[in-house]
Amino acid sequence: MSDQLPEGIIPIALDAMGGDHGPPVTVPAALKAIGNGGVAVALVGDPTAIEAELVKYDTPAKKLVQIVPAEGVIPEGANPAMALRAHPRASVLVAAGAVKAGKVEAFVSMGSTGASIAAGTVLLGTVDGVERGALGGPIIGYAPDTVIIDLGTNVDTRPVQLVDFAALGSLMSRLIYGKTNPRVALLSVGSEEGKGNAQVKATTELLRNSSLNFIGNVEPQDLTDGGGKAEVVVCDGFVGNIVLKLTEGLGRAIVKNIRSALPPSPEVDALAEEVFSRTNMLAVFGGGPLLGLKGAAIVGHGSSGVDAIAGAIATALIVVENDYINSQDAELERIRSEIAVT
Repeated sequence: MSDQLPEGIIPIALDAMGGDHGPPVTVPAALKAIGNGGVAVALVGDPTAIEAELVKYDTPAKKLVQIVPAEGVIPEGANPAMALRAHPRASVLVAAGAVKAGKVEAFVSMGSTGASIAAGTVLLGTVDGVERGALGGPIIGYAPDTVIIDLGTNVDTRPVQLVDFAALGSLMSRLIYGKTNPRVALLSVGSEEGKGNAQVKATTELLRNSSLNFIGNVEPQDLTDGGGKAEVVVCDGFVGNIVLKLTEGLGRAIVKNIRSALPPSPEVDALAEEVFSRTNMLAVFGGGPLLGLKGAAIVGHGSSGVDAIAGAIATALIVVENDYINSQDAELERIRSEIAVT
């Protein structure tokens, strides 16, 4: 695909069949992302279903669309490893394979999170010492530049892995969000030194020996204060996924209460949207990158609409343009050498 593109245009693969809506949403999202500039999109999935949506649009953006055939979708909840073997031509696998083959620079999927992680890990591989990609990024609109990592891909995490997450999160903060010396903190039950479980305490000792700008612990309420205490907040995937789902659920509940308590109006709609974006940034902006992979992969919400998916494609573009993937090895090697981990 890249050989046919105008100069400066980055090819991105979109799992057109992934998510709750499939082509009726992924196709216009791809066209919107192309219209925003900088990308071409390979729509991966059932060509008939994709073409049926593409014909509805008369836009120059279609010139930067390619359809890549795939067969089937890995359903949410399926065992990722078994599903990859059972559906070798599933859309998410073909999309990840396009990155591996060098045909595109990143893939984006709103489909099964487990399948996306497995496809990225198996096909793209991980940087040395990283077992699985870690999902990380800003998730709360009250702290739009605070990278929280891990958000659910690694639920049983050793302290040395948390140090890796800290290094990857710090690199993301510097390259993508322009923070010159991002503050790194551990998410814990108290901000005082020594508060936390054995995992947090052991990780604290390791981070103290690194050159990362480690400031100690932050508490969950610090995540909603505008991100004033830390630019990178580290936790294992078990805790991170609970935080993610709590903020998502809280946002939906507050919006529901607003709409039920106030008469319908444009002002109420605007208030509801503002509250939702403040509590659920990941859903609004589409998805976050899998860090620690040897290729760029963006994982998003199954319920994402056109704007969110277009936002996820924009996130993929940012990751590629800032050369995040190729910068990971050197950063991890540097931090590991400081804490004497090989």
